[in-house]
Amino acid sequence: MQITQVLSAILKDITILYVEDDFSTQEIISEILEEFCSNVKVASDGEEAFEIFQNEKIDLLITDIEMPKKNGIELVQAIRKESRSLPVIMLSAYSTHEYLLSSVNLKIEAYIIKPVTFSKIKEALLSVAKTLNETKNIYVKISKELSYDRLNGSLVETDKKISLQKKERALMNLLIENRGNLVTYQSIEKALWSNENEVMTSTALRTVVKKLRAETEFDFIENVSGSGYKLRID
Repeated sequence: MQITQVLSAILKDITILYVEDDFSTQEIISEILEEFCSNVKVASDGEEAFEIFQNEKIDLLITDIEMPKKNGIELVQAIRKESRSLPVIMLSAYSTHEYLLSSVNLKIEAYIIKPVTFSKIKEALLSVAKTLNETKNIYVKISKELSYDRLNGSLVETDKKISLQKKERALMNLLIENRGNLVTYQSIEKALWSNENEVMTSTALRTVVKKLRAETEFDFIENVSGSGYKLRID
């Protein structure tokens, strides 16, 4: 699964509050954010944004600095009096020390220097992913010693990170998404071989599973004879 797809899966159920006073910029960035999240609330100044924050559950704040009524620094200062944990991404046309010093104690997760692009937003969202993981389950615990990092497609065994190949990652993502339930051979074929001009064979699938099992000493994949596989979580 591509990083963009994983981010979309993580962000799809959260609410993003985006604050920007320039209408054309607001429209462009809102469209980019909606590539990742379907619930994006928009405000045109700090006062409007703070009112939304007080009345609705917001999971991530993305705000410009230069705005009327209440600028981005003042907005985050007001929010921090009520929430120290809300992830914040700050947008600015400037990279001056003045702004950086003003925000140093505000627990800003990421900065984006304008002009804002898709890649800059994706990079900033990746930087807040660990914070969002507290509720959005990026790292899935399989056993006491083993976890799966959905964002990077790797197994994490104690302090060792094990990178997986394309089909191994695809199978792990499928098993994680359906953890506790059977994943049928048909579902696996659709997920792992859908973009290839070949039909999945039992030998090809067993090879992928064998490689995945060989990455670690923990036996976390259970075969359900004649039906498919399921993830074994301790």
